[in-house]
Amino acid sequence: MKATHSTTPRQGRGHRLMANLEALFEALPDGPLLATLAATRHTGRPGYPLRVMWRTLVASFYLGIVHDTDLVRALEANPTLSAACGITELEGVPSKFAYCRFRRKLAAFGEAVADVLSSTVNRLRDTLPNFGETIAFDATDVKAWANGFHQETDPDAGTGAKKKADHRFYWYGYKVSIAVDAGSELPVWFNVAPANTYDGAHLAPVLSDARRRFDWFSPSYVTADKGYDAREAFRFVGQELGAVPVIDVQKTHAPRKGTPSVKPCEAHPVTDMLGNERLQCERRPYEWRCPLFVSCRWHPTRERANPLETAHYSERFSPFVYRSEEWRQIYNMRVSVERVFSRLKGYRKLNALRTRRMPKVWLHVALSVLVMNAGAVSHSISGASLRTCVA
Repeated sequence: MKATHSTTPRQGRGHRLMANLEALFEALPDGPLLATLAATRHTGRPGYPLRVMWRTLVASFYLGIVHDTDLVRALEANPTLSAACGITELEGVPSKFAYCRFRRKLAAFGEAVADVLSSTVNRLRDTLPNFGETIAFDATDVKAWANGFHQETDPDAGTGAKKKADHRFYWYGYKVSIAVDAGSELPVWFNVAPANTYDGAHLAPVLSDARRRFDWFSPSYVTADKGYDAREAFRFVGQELGAVPVIDVQKTHAPRKGTPSVKPCEAHPVTDMLGNERLQCERRPYEWRCPLFVSCRWHPTRERANPLETAHYSERFSPFVYRSEEWRQIYNMRVSVERVFSRLKGYRKLNALRTRRMPKVWLHVALSVLVMNAGAVSHSISGASLRTCVA
């Protein structure tokens, strides 16, 4: 009987790791960033190579290594990982203090890091069909690296609240808002803010920044949950962005005490594309101040639906009725942003902050998003499924 070598599977995993990392580094358009960083090295000790520092930091996000100490140990114990990152000898492994200095320096060049992310998104646009056609938008909580009872440890963070089931969930940290391509379930652009800010205030800035960076960014639909139910959100998406706002709305509230019971209707009947008469209202049709909302015969409701439990959003920017079959087909794609949050937190250490202050937190989120998109680029070039980009 032939003797088998137990190291063969381990060697196979090592080769796959090196191949995946090499494909990831090849997909990263990081040349201008490294050149910008190299231009700042004028005097003093040369230190560790910039390419090694950058690649090992990227590898920590790809492999989900949270602490710098763990990264140093992994590089020292795994020659395959070190070789893939450009380290040829054990003395070339950076120290944890070197990573602290490099992260601080990299945070000062946030715009250069953003350019790398923009180039990666452009490559996704060139590789994937209909990329950016439907945008799903939402925000997620990211806990700060601080003691919640001593908030001065991270003065840029805030205390956020979110309702889950029958209780409220509080966290001290940040809020990350991301615009996701619903078809490929990959991020397009993001924003980081303290946790005590309003979700709806970040929709327009993120989409405006994406339109400024990408000349091709012109989505047909933008979908979000009822946390973004605001007059300005509908107006921005429908009027300035030129897309259809598929956004859920809050339940209609009863008129406040002292509101006049009689008020002239500000709407007029129109005929839609299907030949049905509907109401064209110049105000928010679901606004609580309208006393005719419940009894209005033009109110578009689903069959067998209770008008008291059904609300609809402004139809000035939508070709279909709220909660119609067409509306639901687009709105159901909103779950793609939830999947992106799950993958970023589970595989790309989004919720594993070990830094403080907004510039470093932004860098942490940017690297998490960058590694996910670069992995998708490398897999799409090789012909593999996009779902393997988080494996």
